[in-house]
Amino acid sequence: MPTYPVPRSIRDIAQSAIEQNLSRPLAQRAAYKDDGDKRVAGTGMRTARKLVSGRVDKEQLILMRAWFARHGESEMEKENRKDKTSKASIAWRLWGGSGAVSWVNSLLKEIERKEEK
Repeated sequence: MPTYPVPRSIRDIAQSAIEQNLSRPLAQRAAYKDDGDKRVAGTGMRTARKLVSGRVDKEQLILMRAWFARHGESEMEKENRKDKTSKASIAWRLWGGSGAVSWVNSLLKEIERKEEK
């Protein structure tokens, strides 16, 4: 499966969010979930690490598009993201932030257009 380069600005946003998230106590981290008796990295942290690696595949892009569709338009989450230290803000940036929304959507349109040919 082909992979696609992640723009530097999106990699930087994800890296910064990882660092900010890991500096918080485990119970206060965004994108962590309970797995039995311990907290483990969830999809947001895994996505951020993929973004930082510099390349993602189509399946990751589709996952990102769905995540942004769920979380991007929520008025409550938009309000919560204004506080740059909130879990909502950190989670948004783990997925690449607002710049990733347009990048993902345009790249997927291009991929899907090529696949139709």
